[in-house]
Amino acid sequence: MIDDDELAREILAEKLKEAGCVVFELPSAIGASRLIGEQAIEGVVVDVMLPDINGDKLARMLRGNARGAELAIILVSSRPGHELEVLAVEAQADGVVNKAEVAARLWPTLRSALLRRRPHSSG
Repeated sequence: MIDDDELAREILAEKLKEAGCVVFELPSAIGASRLIGEQAIEGVVVDVMLPDINGDKLARMLRGNARGAELAIILVSSRPGHELEVLAVEAQADGVVNKAEVAARLWPTLRSALLRRRPHSSG
C-alpha cells in the first residue's frame, strides 16, 4: 500500500493485516513497479494524493504493464465519493474508499476486487 502520510499508512496497513493480508508499505510511488514485479503482490491500495505522482496516474501506469492487468487496485482519498468514482473509472481502478470509511470498507472493497481479478481463487 502506498500513502505518504505515515499515520494514514499505519492505519491502512493495520486494517489489511487484521484481514490476514501481507502488507508492503511505501511512502511514495517510487519503487512501486519494482516491488510489484519482485513480489507476489495481488492488490495495491494507493492514496490519490502523493507527492511524486498522483495515485490515479500510478494506477493507469500499472495497468499499462503486463502485471497490471492482474492487480486489484483500490484508490483511497479524503475526496468526496463521486470524485473518487470518476477517478477510479479514468484510472481503471477496481474500487475506491474514502479515508473516513477505511475501517468499514477497505478490506471488503479490496477482497471484492481480488476475487474479480482472480475469479478462480478461494478467497
